Amino acid sequence: MTQSQLAGGTGDPPQARPVKGQLIRDFTLISALGPPVSLSDYRGRSNLVLVLAGGGADLDILTEVATNYAQLREEQAEVLAILQCDQEFAARIARQMGLPFPLLVDGDGRVHRAADAHDGYGHPTAAIYVIDVFGEVFAVYREAEGQTMPSAQEILKWLSFINMQCPECGHPEWPW
Repeated sequence: MTQSQLAGGTGDPPQARPVKGQLIRDFTLISALGPPVSLSDYRGRSNLVLVLAGGGADLDILTEVATNYAQLREEQAEVLAILQCDQEFAARIARQMGLPFPLLVDGDGRVHRAADAHDGYGHPTAAIYVIDVFGEVFAVYREAEGQTMPSAQEILKWLSFINMQCPECGHPEWPW
Protein backbone atom coordinates (compact mmCIF):
# COMPACT_ATOMS: atom_id res chain seq x y z
CA MET A 1 0.00 0.00 0.00
CA THR A 2 1.16 3.52 -0.72
CA GLN A 3 1.15 6.23 1.90
CA SER A 4 -1.87 7.84 0.22
CA GLN A 5 -3.79 4.55 0.39
CA LEU A 6 -2.95 4.16 4.07
CA ALA A 7 -4.29 7.67 4.66
CA GLY A 8 -7.61 6.81 3.06
CA GLY A 9 -6.84 7.53 -0.59
CA THR A 10 -7.87 5.24 -3.40
CA GLY A 11 -5.92 2.89 -5.62
CA ASP A 12 -4.44 3.88 -8.94
CA PRO A 13 -6.94 4.25 -11.80
CA PRO A 14 -6.14 1.80 -14.61
CA GLN A 15 -4.80 4.24 -17.25
CA ALA A 16 -3.99 7.29 -15.14
CA ARG A 17 -0.76 9.22 -15.53
CA PRO A 18 1.59 8.87 -12.56
CA VAL A 19 0.91 11.38 -9.80
CA LYS A 20 2.37 12.03 -6.38
CA GLY A 21 1.41 9.34 -3.87
CA GLN A 22 0.68 6.60 -6.41
CA LEU A 23 2.76 3.71 -7.65
CA ILE A 24 4.36 4.15 -11.03
CA ARG A 25 3.53 1.37 -13.47
CA ASP A 26 6.26 -0.98 -14.59
CA PHE A 27 7.66 -0.85 -18.11
CA THR A 28 10.54 -2.39 -20.02
CA LEU A 29 12.60 -0.53 -22.62
CA ILE A 30 15.77 -1.31 -24.54
CA SER A 31 18.81 0.60 -23.35
CA ALA A 32 21.01 2.58 -25.73
CA LEU A 33 23.60 -0.15 -25.24
CA GLY A 34 21.22 -3.01 -26.03
CA PRO A 35 19.95 -4.93 -23.00
CA PRO A 36 16.36 -4.39 -21.85
CA VAL A 37 15.82 -2.52 -18.58
CA SER A 38 12.64 -2.71 -16.50
CA LEU A 39 11.54 -0.25 -13.88
CA SER A 40 10.84 -3.24 -11.63
CA ASP A 41 14.55 -4.19 -11.82
CA TYR A 42 15.12 -1.43 -9.25
CA ARG A 43 12.06 -1.94 -7.05
CA GLY A 44 13.11 -2.74 -3.50
CA ARG A 45 16.73 -1.89 -4.29
CA SER A 46 17.00 1.86 -4.84
CA ASN A 47 15.11 5.10 -5.19
CA LEU A 48 14.73 6.27 -8.77
CA VAL A 49 15.01 9.52 -10.63
CA LEU A 50 13.16 8.98 -13.89
CA VAL A 51 14.10 11.59 -16.50
CA LEU A 52 12.05 11.69 -19.68
CA ALA A 53 13.57 14.00 -22.26
CA GLY A 54 12.13 15.22 -25.52
CA GLY A 55 15.46 16.12 -27.10
CA GLY A 56 17.15 19.42 -27.91
CA ALA A 57 17.32 21.67 -24.84
CA ASP A 58 16.03 18.79 -22.69
CA LEU A 59 19.45 17.19 -23.02
CA ASP A 60 20.74 19.89 -20.66
CA ILE A 61 18.76 18.11 -17.95
CA LEU A 62 20.72 14.94 -18.63
CA THR A 63 23.99 16.87 -18.41
CA GLU A 64 23.09 18.34 -15.01
CA VAL A 65 21.93 14.99 -13.65
CA ALA A 66 25.10 13.30 -14.96
CA THR A 67 27.27 15.98 -13.33
CA ASN A 68 25.59 15.31 -9.97
CA TYR A 69 25.29 11.55 -10.36
CA ALA A 70 27.70 10.70 -7.52
CA GLN A 71 25.61 12.75 -5.06
CA LEU A 72 22.42 11.08 -6.31
CA ARG A 73 23.99 7.66 -5.74
CA GLU A 74 24.93 8.74 -2.18
CA GLU A 75 21.18 9.15 -1.61
CA GLN A 76 20.64 5.49 -2.63
CA ALA A 77 19.17 6.54 -5.99
CA GLU A 78 19.60 5.37 -9.54
CA VAL A 79 18.80 7.45 -12.59
CA LEU A 80 16.97 6.15 -15.63
CA ALA A 81 16.85 8.54 -18.59
CA ILE A 82 14.41 7.96 -21.44
CA LEU A 83 14.51 9.46 -24.93
CA GLN A 84 11.81 9.07 -27.54
CA CYS A 85 14.09 8.16 -30.43
CA ASP A 86 15.70 5.17 -32.10
CA GLN A 87 18.45 3.09 -30.51
CA GLU A 88 21.21 4.40 -32.80
CA PHE A 89 20.52 8.03 -31.83
CA ALA A 90 20.32 7.13 -28.13
CA ALA A 91 23.63 5.25 -28.30
CA ARG A 92 25.28 8.27 -29.95
CA ILE A 93 23.90 10.61 -27.25
CA ALA A 94 24.97 8.27 -24.44
CA ARG A 95 28.53 8.08 -25.84
CA GLN A 96 28.83 11.82 -26.58
CA MET A 97 27.54 12.81 -23.16
CA GLY A 98 29.36 10.04 -21.27
CA LEU A 99 26.22 9.27 -19.26
CA PRO A 100 26.96 7.21 -16.12
CA PHE A 101 23.37 5.92 -15.97
CA PRO A 102 21.17 3.94 -18.38
CA LEU A 103 19.68 5.79 -21.34
CA LEU A 104 16.54 3.99 -22.49
CA VAL A 105 14.85 4.09 -25.89
CA ASP A 106 11.13 4.87 -26.06
CA GLY A 107 10.87 4.32 -29.82
CA ASP A 108 7.08 4.36 -30.07
CA GLY A 109 6.59 6.98 -27.34
CA ARG A 110 4.33 4.80 -25.18
CA VAL A 111 6.23 5.52 -21.94
CA HIS A 112 6.29 9.26 -22.68
CA ARG A 113 2.52 9.14 -23.27
CA ALA A 114 1.89 7.08 -20.12
CA ALA A 115 3.99 9.55 -18.09
CA ASP A 116 2.22 12.51 -19.70
CA ALA A 117 5.56 13.73 -21.08
CA HIS A 118 4.22 15.10 -24.36
CA ASP A 119 2.69 18.31 -25.62
CA GLY A 120 -0.76 18.77 -27.16
CA TYR A 121 0.61 17.68 -30.54
CA GLY A 122 2.07 14.43 -29.21
CA HIS A 123 5.69 15.61 -29.30
CA PRO A 124 7.86 14.41 -26.41
CA THR A 125 8.61 16.90 -23.63
CA ALA A 126 10.64 16.75 -20.45
CA ALA A 127 9.30 15.22 -17.26
CA ILE A 128 11.04 14.15 -14.08
CA TYR A 129 9.71 11.72 -11.49
CA VAL A 130 11.33 11.11 -8.10
CA ILE A 131 10.30 7.64 -6.93
CA ASP A 132 10.98 5.77 -3.71
CA VAL A 133 12.37 2.26 -3.39
CA PHE A 134 8.85 0.79 -3.46
CA GLY A 135 7.77 2.58 -6.65
CA GLU A 136 5.73 5.38 -5.05
CA VAL A 137 5.96 8.74 -6.78
CA PHE A 138 7.11 11.51 -4.41
CA ALA A 139 7.66 14.37 -6.88
CA VAL A 140 6.49 15.08 -10.42
CA TYR A 141 7.64 17.78 -12.81
CA ARG A 142 6.12 18.03 -16.30
CA GLU A 143 7.26 20.59 -18.85
CA ALA A 144 4.00 20.14 -20.79
CA GLU A 145 2.15 21.59 -17.78
CA GLY A 146 4.39 24.64 -17.71
CA GLN A 147 6.43 23.41 -14.76
CA THR A 148 10.11 24.23 -14.52
CA MET A 149 12.34 21.18 -14.38
CA PRO A 150 14.03 20.81 -10.98
CA SER A 151 17.72 21.38 -10.44
CA ALA A 152 19.87 18.49 -9.30
CA GLN A 153 19.92 20.09 -5.84
CA GLU A 154 16.13 20.05 -5.68
CA ILE A 155 16.11 16.37 -6.71
CA LEU A 156 18.67 15.67 -3.99
CA LYS A 157 16.40 17.32 -1.41
CA TRP A 158 13.54 15.03 -2.46
CA LEU A 159 15.78 11.98 -2.19
CA SER A 160 16.95 13.06 1.26
CA PHE A 161 13.31 13.48 2.31
CA ILE A 162 12.45 10.01 0.97
CA ASN A 163 15.35 8.49 2.88
CA MET A 164 14.19 10.16 6.12
CA GLN A 165 10.85 8.35 5.68
CA CYS A 166 12.58 4.97 5.89
CA PRO A 167 11.99 3.64 9.44
CA GLU A 168 15.09 1.43 9.24
CA CYS A 169 17.26 4.42 8.32
CA GLY A 170 16.73 6.73 11.28
CA HIS A 171 15.18 7.27 14.66
CA PRO A 172 11.64 6.11 15.31
CA GLU A 173 8.99 8.78 15.03
CA TRP A 174 7.58 8.10 18.50
CA PRO A 175 9.66 7.31 21.57
CA TRP A 176 8.78 4.00 23.24
